Amino acid sequence: MWHLPDTLRGLLDAGCDNLVLELIETFLGDTASRCGRLQLAVSVRDASRVKAEAHSMRGSARQMGADALADLCQTLETGASLADWTALEHQVNQVSLRFAEVRSAMSEYATVNQRTE
Repeated sequence: MWHLPDTLRGLLDAGCDNLVLELIETFLGDTASRCGRLQLAVSVRDASRVKAEAHSMRGSARQMGADALADLCQTLETGASLADWTALEHQVNQVSLRFAEVRSAMSEYATVNQRTE
C-alpha cells in the first residue's frame, strides 16, 4: 500500500522531519485534485487528459512510495489510448480506492510523527 521511500528516509536522517510531513501533505492534496480531474476526464471521454493526469500521478506516487497506486496509474495511462471507456471507468475507480488507502496510511504516519517547531 505505502512505504516511506529511501529518499524521504534520507530527509528524516538529515533532521528534516517537517519537510517530509510537508511533502506528504502536498502529495495528498495534489493527488486528490488529480483524482477528481481523472474522473472528470473519463466522464467527458477525454483520453488525452486521462493519460496526462495518470502520468503525473504515476510519477509522484512512485516518488512518494505509493508503488501500487503508481502501477494502477501506469495501467490507466497505457489504456487511455484504447478509449475503452468502461475499462477506464473501472480503472479510475480502482485508482481512487487505492489512493484512499494511501491517504489513510500517510495521514496516520503524519499524525504519529507530527512535530512542532
